[in-house]
Amino acid sequence: MNQTLLTLGGLTLGGSAAVLLLALAGWGAKPRYGARWRCWAWLLLCLRLAIPLPLMPQAQGRAPIQVDLPTPPAAIQQPADLTPSHTSPDPTPSGDGGHGQPSASGGEKYDVDIQPASPGPVEPEREGKIALPQVLLEVWLLGAGLMLGWSGLAHIRFLSYLRRWSAPVSDEEAVQAFSHLGDQLGLGRRPRLLTCQGLKVPMLVGLFRPAVLLPKGSIAGEELGLSLLHELTHFRRRDIWLKTISLWVNALHWFNPLMWYMVRLVERDTELACDEDTLRRLPQDAYSAYGQTILAAVARLHNPDDL
Repeated sequence: MNQTLLTLGGLTLGGSAAVLLLALAGWGAKPRYGARWRCWAWLLLCLRLAIPLPLMPQAQGRAPIQVDLPTPPAAIQQPADLTPSHTSPDPTPSGDGGHGQPSASGGEKYDVDIQPASPGPVEPEREGKIALPQVLLEVWLLGAGLMLGWSGLAHIRFLSYLRRWSAPVSDEEAVQAFSHLGDQLGLGRRPRLLTCQGLKVPMLVGLFRPAVLLPKGSIAGEELGLSLLHELTHFRRRDIWLKTISLWVNALHWFNPLMWYMVRLVERDTELACDEDTLRRLPQDAYSAYGQTILAAVARLHNPDDL
C-alpha cells in the first residue's frame, strides 16, 4: 500500500516537471523542436504515467540478516522470609575449639523459593484505528473511478448519438476526394466516411472503428478537400490514440492540476503537428486556402447560431 502511494507520488512529481518543461518548449519552440517532436515526448511521458508501478521490482527471496543477542537473565523475586532447614550441622569442626558455631562457609542451609517475576500489565491493542495511507489510497481510487466512469458514460452517449444521427456520405464529390487523398497518403486501412447531423466541423472519432464525420451540406469544393486531408493526416499520425492515453493519465493523476493542463497541451500540439504534416504535402500556393479553412472551422465552433 505504502509502496503504491510512494510510486504514484514520485511519478506525478516527475511528470509535473516534464509537463512544465514541454510547456516551456512549446512557448519558445524553434523549428527543430516543433510540435511533431513534442508529440513524441508527450507519448513517452504518457506511457510512463499510464501505469503507476515501479520500473524495477523489489528483489525478493533475500534472507534477512539475523543477529543473535544474549537473553537477559530473568528477574528473581526474593522471598520475604528465609527459614532455616532442619539439617544436620556441618561435621567439620570449627576453628574456635568445636563449640558448634556455624562456620563462615555457611553451616546452615536455607530453602529459597525462587519465582519468576510476573509480567506487567499488557495494554490492549487499539481497534478501529484507520491508517492514513489506507485513507489516501481509497480516496485516490475513488477519484480515478469517478473520472473513468464519467468518461465512459460520455463515450457511450456519443456512440448512441452517432448510431441515431450518422449515415454514410452519399455525395460523390466527397467520396472521390476521400478516396484520392487516401491513395496520396498511402493508407491501406481507412476510416469510414460518415455525415452527422449537428456537427459544425469535420472530426475524426473512434479507436477501433475510426470514422471521419462531416457536417451536413456545409462544406464543399476546396474547403472539403483540405478538411478531409487534415482529418486523414490525424488518422495517419494516430493522434487519437495519444489523446486517449492522455485522458487515461489524467484520470489516474486527477489530483494533479498539471495533468489537466497536459491534456490541453496534447490537444494543441497534435493539432499543430497535423497542420505541419498537412502543409508539407501542399504546394505553397495552397497555404493561404488551408489557413482560411482552419479559420473558418474555428469561427463555426465559436458561433452557437451556425448549425
